[in-house]
Amino acid sequence: MPYPTYTVDGVPLDAPGWRLAPGTALRPLPAVRTAEVQVPGRAGDLPVTGLDLEATTLGMTLWVGPRTPDGSPGGFAGLEENLAALTSLFGARHRMLDLRFHVDADTVRQADAEVVTAAEPEVNVASATALLTVLFRVPGVYWRDPDASSWEAPMGTESPPEGVAVDALSGSTAPIVDARLVLSGPLARPEVTDVATGGGFRWDGTLTANQALEVDCERMTARVLPEGRDVTGSVTAFGPGSASRWLHLTPERVADDPYRRVPRVRLEAADSGDGSRIDIHARRAFL
Repeated sequence: MPYPTYTVDGVPLDAPGWRLAPGTALRPLPAVRTAEVQVPGRAGDLPVTGLDLEATTLGMTLWVGPRTPDGSPGGFAGLEENLAALTSLFGARHRMLDLRFHVDADTVRQADAEVVTAAEPEVNVASATALLTVLFRVPGVYWRDPDASSWEAPMGTESPPEGVAVDALSGSTAPIVDARLVLSGPLARPEVTDVATGGGFRWDGTLTANQALEVDCERMTARVLPEGRDVTGSVTAFGPGSASRWLHLTPERVADDPYRRVPRVRLEAADSGDGSRIDIHARRAFL
């Protein structure tokens, strides 16, 4: 497989029957969903932080040829088969497509995407070739690692103001909005705060040594394990955007080095004991 390249649902977009045309763009930087707040007697607008981002689009042009999957010539019928395969690949509407950008053999960025438009193929009958342009839309904005990383730390009654670095998520460039947290007892009224934004959540409950609190930040649900009791209603979110989110693990530069970025969290509880800890399971996120 040549690099860099893309795959869709595991199908390479550089294959014997088609390949990405020169000039295919990398993923774009998302635009900010702006808000203008003007006050009489003050020049300009009031600065507003924490603004959300717009969904992104990514255009690709594919050169489609007559070759069969094993690389042998297929004539115009082979071109038609290749166009049909791509049409079927891009035409799924009952689910999101698994779009992946392969930087190299070990570095992959994944996003859930949909094809919002595709131009009519420009067909050259004489050479049995065609150019097919498609436009992908990434509604969730962020690209992710394909697999989740895990990190754990002890939970105590006090936490340093600078928090604790979540090293397993180091290197992210975007907030991680869908982490799954497991807080193991004994614990009383635990609280987790994202240092960069000041946002987080607290739970007004108590765990014994044999219990744990599982928090799903994407679905904004919580339950006590092992019995599975739902305690979502006793979780309180605080900080910017807390009406629609619980915890955004936001990376910050380390020592002003743009190549070193890591989220930091403050971990606190009214009471804790031996075995009290937090486990975070999440995929790194990228703009």
